[in-house]
Amino acid sequence: MINKTTKIWKKIGRPSLATTIAVTVLAIGLTASLWVITLNGPTGTRPKTVRIEPGMSVASISRRLGRERIIQSPRFLRALAIVTGASRSFTAGDHPFDGSMTTWEVLRELRVPRDVTQSVTIPEGLRRERVIEILVSSLDLDREELDRMTTDSAFCRKVGVNADNLEGYLFPETYRVSVSAGEEQVLRVLIDHFHKIVDDDLKRSAALLDMTVHEVVTMASIIEGEAVIDSERDTISAVYHNRLKRRMRLQADPTVQYAIPDGPRRLFYKDYQFDSPYNTYRHSGLPPGPILSPGAASLRAAVNPARSDYLYFVAKGDGSHVFTKTAREHEAAKRQTKSARRQTWRQSSKRR
Repeated sequence: MINKTTKIWKKIGRPSLATTIAVTVLAIGLTASLWVITLNGPTGTRPKTVRIEPGMSVASISRRLGRERIIQSPRFLRALAIVTGASRSFTAGDHPFDGSMTTWEVLRELRVPRDVTQSVTIPEGLRRERVIEILVSSLDLDREELDRMTTDSAFCRKVGVNADNLEGYLFPETYRVSVSAGEEQVLRVLIDHFHKIVDDDLKRSAALLDMTVHEVVTMASIIEGEAVIDSERDTISAVYHNRLKRRMRLQADPTVQYAIPDGPRRLFYKDYQFDSPYNTYRHSGLPPGPILSPGAASLRAAVNPARSDYLYFVAKGDGSHVFTKTAREHEAAKRQTKSARRQTWRQSSKRR
């Protein structure tokens, strides 16, 4: 007995060759579409900037973006680039990507002209001349032009600095600067960052202490020159503020280092007698201006001194200091730290 299903199939007949081909093509098309959708999909990685160097091949770029998890498949990107002809218009430079971008969007980004940048790091505590050296060596800038601009009072006013030179205002930070940037552009990058750090809150704190921004930067530069341990910055600041209130000379060694022609180096008794407005052993109050570029921590400490009665401190030799309130305590601390350093030196000599 023939069942109903068999009758139906006999009635319909076997699928034609055209139908079979159509179904096969449809299946392949659906599979390919799913494959493309998957490979074209975003990776979900965090935003990052990837540098594409001049002369990099499509294969190298694809592999690099694959390693950075910018794309799902380096082969897919390479195929798209070749088929669409986009590879001929890839641009060198620093390209921004994020995890929400599809491979098509990555392909479009690679065609957008981007500037090539260079990383340059300015550490805390450097003098103007040393900052210039770093800019010259890292960015191939003109030394004489940088020196001229950083000592030009008119240029200082132009960039919002109320001083005769830019000592202390070339803010220490790691920057990415266009390799095509000139001297003025680079200096503006550093000074603009300074203005971001010295914000309205810091200026209000300075006003409460009856200090100008220039005085804050000057005080911060001395703190930067003295401090090794971050936790001591506000205490060092308190010592200097307390001495200013009592009309005592600051007697800060970093100012002597700045004053002498061949500093910084080991200081001798005669150096403390060197006649310079920057020598705070000979002149009262703050020096005429900053002695180096302070970092953000020292700038904050300059307007937020610790609450203390300390008037003196002496280095222990390990980066920390002994803080004291009276001259007698200070002299005792100097003897104690000197003895401790001598003992440490003897012990190390025996081990050698």
